[in-house]
This record gives sequence, structure tokens and C-alpha cells, in this order.
Amino acid sequence: MHFCRVDRSAFYSQNRGLIPLDFSSVTISFYIHSTEDEDRLRRLVIERLGLDSSELEAEKIVGHFGNEILSIRAHAIGARATVIAARIIEQLSNTARVSTRAEIEKALDEHDSLYIRLDRQSLQDPLLSISDEEPIRIKLKPRSRFGGRQNMKREYEELIR
Repeated sequence: MHFCRVDRSAFYSQNRGLIPLDFSSVTISFYIHSTEDEDRLRRLVIERLGLDSSELEAEKIVGHFGNEILSIRAHAIGARATVIAARIIEQLSNTARVSTRAEIEKALDEHDSLYIRLDRQSLQDPLLSISDEEPIRIKLKPRSRFGGRQNMKREYEELIR
């Protein structure tokens, strides 16, 4: 098993131990509609996912009905990506873990990056849930793809366990 080279104390969890994969990047994206409390949602994302406010980039876009929407994106690389990935995975609810493992093939792209769609409403809950409705999209790109696709699926399944 391949363990990260970053400070191990950053990944210690009383339930999980060390995160077994290094990630080269983590991309987080979501939309904020004009009817939503932008400051509150940004604050929740920053606090729960371990981001710094300076990591969030916003772009104004126009919705289907002409309404203003903010497209928010954060991108972290290197050791920072692995820290954020660990934080996200450690906060997943048991239901989210089971669901993600069951759908692991659908959650991976052709480069073995893992996609998770967090329920934005669960940011207020003790554990994070999965949802396809107005999700916070997470892309976890592994640093290396070793042992082929089947091995990567097993590594992700173990990581999410």
C-alpha cells in the first residue's frame, strides 16, 4: 500500500488512520444562486472542507432565466490536495461511503480521478452526504496510477471504507 509522504499527523483520525493515496490535485466547484446566502455558503465550504478563503475563485455567469449565478471553484495541488482530500473523505457519512463504493466505476474517469458530489445541505450536519441536486463537486486526482484500473478501484474502495 502506498502512503502519503506528507506529515502523518495531518491525516490521523481515531477511526481511519492514514490516507493510503497521494493526490496531485483536488478541484472543488459549486454554484451559488442569487437567492442563496453567498457568505454563509462560502464560510461553510471553507470550514468543512479545510479551504482558505483565498483559494476560492468566483465567476459571475447568467442562468437560463437571466438570473445571476456565481460559479465558485477551488483548486489545490501537491501536499495541500492530499490534506483536503483526507478531510473530505474522513467526514463522509456511512451512507455516502457505501453509496460511493457501490458506484465506484461510475465515480472514476478515464484517468482514475474520483468524483464525489456532496450534498450542500449536509455541510451543516456532523457528516457529509452525497447528492446530485445542486452538489458541491469534488474531483480527486491521484498522484500516480499504479497497478491498473482494478487496483485503483480497490485503493479507492479501501480509502472510502
